[in-house]
Amino acid sequence: MNAAIEKRRLRVGVLTLVLAGLFALIVIRIAVLLALDGSRLSSLARGEHSEQVTLRAPRGSIVDRHGEAIALSAQAFSVYARPARLLRTASDADRIRLAQTLGLSPAELTARLNRPAHFVWLARRISQARADQVEALGLEGIGVLSEYKRYYPESNLAAAVVGMAGADDQGLSGLELQYDRLMRGGPVELREDRDALGHAILDSPLALRNAAPGARLELTLDAQIQARAETELAAEVKRSGARRGIAVVLDPFTGEVMAMASVEANGASDRLHNPAVQDVFEPGSTIKGVLAAIALEDRVITESQKIFCENGQWDVGGREIHDHGSHQWLDLQQIVEVSSNIGAAKIALTLGAQRYYRGLRAFGFGRPTGIDLPGEAAGIVRPARTWQQIDLANHGFGQGIAVTAIQLASAYGAIANGGVWMRPFVVKAAYDADGNTIFIHTPQALGRIISPTVAHSANVILRSVVNGEDGTGHKAAMEDFLVAGKTGTAQMINRATGSYYQNRLVGSFVGFVPADNPRLVILVVLEDVGHGHMGGLIAAPVFNEIASEALNRLNVASARRAYDAASLLPVSSAETESITAVVNAIGSTQPQRDRVRDSRLVPDFRGLSLRDALHMAAEHELNIQVEGNGYVTAQRPAAGQPLDGTPIKLSLGIAQQTAAMQPAAGRVHGRRRGGA
Repeated sequence: MNAAIEKRRLRVGVLTLVLAGLFALIVIRIAVLLALDGSRLSSLARGEHSEQVTLRAPRGSIVDRHGEAIALSAQAFSVYARPARLLRTASDADRIRLAQTLGLSPAELTARLNRPAHFVWLARRISQARADQVEALGLEGIGVLSEYKRYYPESNLAAAVVGMAGADDQGLSGLELQYDRLMRGGPVELREDRDALGHAILDSPLALRNAAPGARLELTLDAQIQARAETELAAEVKRSGARRGIAVVLDPFTGEVMAMASVEANGASDRLHNPAVQDVFEPGSTIKGVLAAIALEDRVITESQKIFCENGQWDVGGREIHDHGSHQWLDLQQIVEVSSNIGAAKIALTLGAQRYYRGLRAFGFGRPTGIDLPGEAAGIVRPARTWQQIDLANHGFGQGIAVTAIQLASAYGAIANGGVWMRPFVVKAAYDADGNTIFIHTPQALGRIISPTVAHSANVILRSVVNGEDGTGHKAAMEDFLVAGKTGTAQMINRATGSYYQNRLVGSFVGFVPADNPRLVILVVLEDVGHGHMGGLIAAPVFNEIASEALNRLNVASARRAYDAASLLPVSSAETESITAVVNAIGSTQPQRDRVRDSRLVPDFRGLSLRDALHMAAEHELNIQVEGNGYVTAQRPAAGQPLDGTPIKLSLGIAQQTAAMQPAAGRVHGRRRGGA
């Protein structure tokens, strides 16, 4: 009896010890799992029962100044897989059907599924029809997400400016990169919990949220002017054999870029690189217009002063400088008109290194303009202390310095608008998905660099290049509008040797039109052309074609009366008297401000836009200092005070004109002419 009880107790004890040992092992195993492998197992569990889904926002559109779409986002669909789940539940036949539906080979599908990842993309941005076919297979571990695909409805129009966005909607270049965060919008991260059968349980309030669309950019570009610039550039690149062509069209009074085109010789459009802001070239003789303005501003030369041009050949420090013709005594206008290198070199030497360097920097060379595009180059203007005598002479005709296209166009914009340097820009405004304004870019005047009198003199000098008997820019002349500008032909540098190629040139023309009331500055550059392809022969005609389209687009009326518009019908004397009476009556109702011009008193600038204020300053030959953007809200000295030669300080605000700010009768005001 006792023996049986002892045996039973022993068995119970052993069993207790075994169970206790097993329990201890379980506890130890649980502790090990929690301590060492807990996060991995927890992640696996979440992967089996929940899923992280990103709802991407549609990228904001890009439109031109008239609302024409240049870049849009369209809905597309992408297929993803949870490899472990799909491999566990799908048969070989199922995977073969999936591969065929996606347009993949079975081997390609298998390779993607065998990647060490919990989530893999099988196809990105496919059509809805293809996505529906994938979902119809009903395979576990396969999902379809709605995404957005970037496309450009005008193909490659303004490609270098707009840039491109990558597969993940990330901006890679151009405006797509510059304003990437703004245009991306707000994606939404959703976590879907799933039941035992894999069905989604959407009990999260996030499931009811949509991704916020990105901002819409409105550009200063005009699609029609841009298209014409690209077309004319492409034609001339083909005719001249150039490696590349560049064109810039901007408003000199606001800095708005209305076209920025670049065309490669092979016809390709590079969305990743914008040569108009990222590449430099030697400006050649186009710098002579700027040189003339600097020399006049510093009063080292007068318009009537003559310079001996050495009959076309001059030795400077053992180096020969040549002209294309044999010239003797020329004044400033003639030097620019015939594009005398010797005359320009002598003017630069008279200025001296320090003054010429300061003038070039004031005109924006050697520093970025600050345009709202990525990767802008600063250009090359070495410090004046490093210039030798021959360097200074060469810089006078644009050799030994390098500029960007946007720098050169902006510099001529300052001559065109009366002497004020305006920051160029390409984005006019940005709006959110509801149409609310995010920002509006207003013109930025960064300072007066030459007086209105000097700007006017430079304007007249540049007209002779196009209209003068010996001018080099005749092919830029227009029948209905007066053109001012300058041709340029520069040798290209062999970067391997540091010397100049003898038969590889850069031909250019930069000018503004109408010269008597500038509305546009246009620059055309043709890179790497052969010997004999001068800027006046290849770039000036392209300027003419672009200007014709742009002026027509802007409805700028010619100041020259067309003969075919004149009435040829006989008019009786009575009718003549009647017409005269009507004209006189109309004239008597014109605001008195258009006829009152007392040059001894300070004009009233209040309420004027920056463009009109610059026009008035130029007409009255006044120096002004501008602060702020928008419309003139205050000035010092006040209107009607005697002029004492000090600059007039204008304060600008972004508010629109009010009735109190409108010009009143009897106010001293300079009227704009032409197609304003």
